[in-house]
Amino acid sequence: MEKDVPVYKIIRNVASVGGEYEEEIRDWLNNSPENKKIYQDILTLWQVTGSFPARFSPDRAKAWMNVQQHIRLQKKKNILLRRIIQVAAAVVIVFLSVWAGTEIDNFSKQSLYTEVISPAGQKSRVILPDSSVVMLNGGSVIRYNEYFNRHSRKVELEGEGFFEVQKNPAKQFVVHTPELDVKVFGTSFNVKAYKNDKTVEVGLKNGQVGIDRNEKEIIKLVPDQVATFYKNEKRLHVEKTDMNVVSAWTRNELIFEEDPMETIVKCIERWYGVDITIAPELLDGELYTFKVKTESLQELLNLINLLRPIKYQVNGKQVIITNP
Repeated sequence: MEKDVPVYKIIRNVASVGGEYEEEIRDWLNNSPENKKIYQDILTLWQVTGSFPARFSPDRAKAWMNVQQHIRLQKKKNILLRRIIQVAAAVVIVFLSVWAGTEIDNFSKQSLYTEVISPAGQKSRVILPDSSVVMLNGGSVIRYNEYFNRHSRKVELEGEGFFEVQKNPAKQFVVHTPELDVKVFGTSFNVKAYKNDKTVEVGLKNGQVGIDRNEKEIIKLVPDQVATFYKNEKRLHVEKTDMNVVSAWTRNELIFEEDPMETIVKCIERWYGVDITIAPELLDGELYTFKVKTESLQELLNLINLLRPIKYQVNGKQVIITNP
């Protein structure tokens, strides 16, 4: 069986965040459920250990033992499976967790969840059990329970994710956020639902999505529409937009079009994995338009300085921006 596993192509696909051999790997994944398990094993080894196997045998128990060697689990009287330490520059942490604090006697009765964390400054690609693909932006978390794809397809998102959902009219796909639910059967769309943001945004690239609040559908989107829900006002605004701009982050680009400094600072923090302290007088509502792709943090700050004079100081992960 090992010779039938395209290990090299899988490794290139994982390392390029899905950019290489995409069609070949997708076809191979769709051939059998076992192929999906093998792909996930290799992906998990890379995400947790930061390295690929020299040789790969599709033995899930052995693969998981290799992962566990790099994980330090803390055990207490009331056991929680907690967030695993970050162990590599481009780490995604995948683990099983139980939502509430649970005594060990009740542990087996709880639904188990798979949780994928994309740390600030990183982007992560997740292949769900139904072969749907999710690209997670920095500082984002997605989770789903062990029954995903049995009777329904539901994930919970905190942060930003771009979804390419496999079509299945028999099983609706639901993205749950604290404010809104996005319901589809098969389509491509972007959801931005960071906990500390004032808004939740849903942008549709193709297909159709329905947006629910409090279990009631409030609107259906058509391609190139973005719905913005304002948390404080409990208000929804829909407008036509360029989805290439909305999804630019999935192509390693940041595009700002008439955005205030407050929005730009939040994006920079998530993009580069830093904490920014900015002088209040710079948050004056002025709007900026520019694009970032391969620029370093310092190059970006210099670019902002050209648009509006600033003074900045970078100390590791801490950035201070003031008036010159």
